[in-house]
Amino acid sequence: MDNLKVDSDYHICLEILNNAGIQLEIHSIEKDKLDRINPQVFAKIEQIKQISKKLGCSIGIVGGFVRDLLLEKPTEDVDFVVFQGDINELTEEIAAQLGGKIGKMSNRTLTTQIRFSDNLVFEFNSTRKERYEYPSRVPIVEEATIVEDLYRRDFTINALIMFDNHYIDIFSGTKDLENGLIQTTRDPETVFHEDYLRMFRAIRFACRLNFTISDDTKDGIKLQVKNILDVPSERIIHELKLSLEHNPLLTFQLMVELGILETMFPQIKDIKVDQKIFNVSTTYRKIESEIQSLYTNDISDIYLYIAVILKEVSSKIAGNKENIDDMLKEVEEILRKYKFSNKETNTILSYLEHYILLVNFTQKQVSDAEIRLFIRSVDSKINMVFHLLKAIQSVKVSKINFENLEKRVHKLGLKRELIDFKIALNGKEIAAHFNIIGHEIGKAKNLLTLAIMNEEITNTKEECIKFLERYFSRD
Repeated sequence: MDNLKVDSDYHICLEILNNAGIQLEIHSIEKDKLDRINPQVFAKIEQIKQISKKLGCSIGIVGGFVRDLLLEKPTEDVDFVVFQGDINELTEEIAAQLGGKIGKMSNRTLTTQIRFSDNLVFEFNSTRKERYEYPSRVPIVEEATIVEDLYRRDFTINALIMFDNHYIDIFSGTKDLENGLIQTTRDPETVFHEDYLRMFRAIRFACRLNFTISDDTKDGIKLQVKNILDVPSERIIHELKLSLEHNPLLTFQLMVELGILETMFPQIKDIKVDQKIFNVSTTYRKIESEIQSLYTNDISDIYLYIAVILKEVSSKIAGNKENIDDMLKEVEEILRKYKFSNKETNTILSYLEHYILLVNFTQKQVSDAEIRLFIRSVDSKINMVFHLLKAIQSVKVSKINFENLEKRVHKLGLKRELIDFKIALNGKEIAAHFNIIGHEIGKAKNLLTLAIMNEEITNTKEECIKFLERYFSRD
């Protein structure tokens, strides 16, 4: 406790905790860590403290800001806990004095968010406790003491409360930070039953911080894992995407180990695979190896990883069109179920569909036009599709030779004028000149597109008319 800079808020918090008989640790924060705080953020914190004191409020900084500061990964996301005084009066005064706008104020969650003119966003929370009334998973939030507020938190490393250059730790979170451990503040089964989403948060923090989830915390997740489907889909997918952004390989491994993958995607069976075809033993090992291939190549597109996982809803990713369409339809149903956006859904389906096209290209002779249509369709994601192909091929015993195809695709893609063009002859002109209607016009435009892409004709009205005259004369 050397060189502690203490203030009245610290003494008030300490007195409350001591009176409640709470065992606690007090730690100083090294100057070099404090110096890592963004000066703009630091100045705003100091201003807020002064306003708080004038209004007779008591505040501390809690949660992720403290955790990340101690890990020397400072963030600009500051969460204040207000454990004495009127939070509404405080936040309104802060917004007025510091040029902020109250963007979100919720009486239900006792939370207020302020966005400042410099784009910093701070959150202010009243001390609160949460309880759940079965079967609802929406918490009933009630005012509480700082003791109850800290006890409601999920993991020890997220329950540290900071005052100036020191912080109070009531769950030995400091030790868990030093040991790189994700551990619940209380009995794991209780913590996860309170909020099933915390099971995925454990994975997210493990991936983001490169920490290990403690054995008893893992056991608590396994006991509650079936209940994760009671969480709104968009919240689950939000956590999944955050985890994949940090470490897609560890995300998948933990989802498998903890039973979350099986719970979320029961369509994907962990079955033995034909080892004459694959150099792995089961479906899960196959997916893991494919993710490892992408991860090793520094691929950061999370939707490519999701495509790798979800393609295993069906083994029919080659063969007749009906089987392929069935697989894509099943993947789309899963994406819709978990409320992926239309853009995200289309991206994932596009990856799978274009991967299948590439595989088919390696098995037959394809024209320049077919490849240019492929390039136009996949657009800027072409490299990602090749990465997907390489990852999937990495687990095959007999590999497809696609290097020449890749070179050809990139070479043909250099002539953008043969890919990104508008046909010189429009639909009305085709209809008038050849006296055709409806789908026949569309068919004629498709023929012209292929002819231009195959460099059989140049994209001029004269050439287009001559080409169609030859075509219709054959009929």
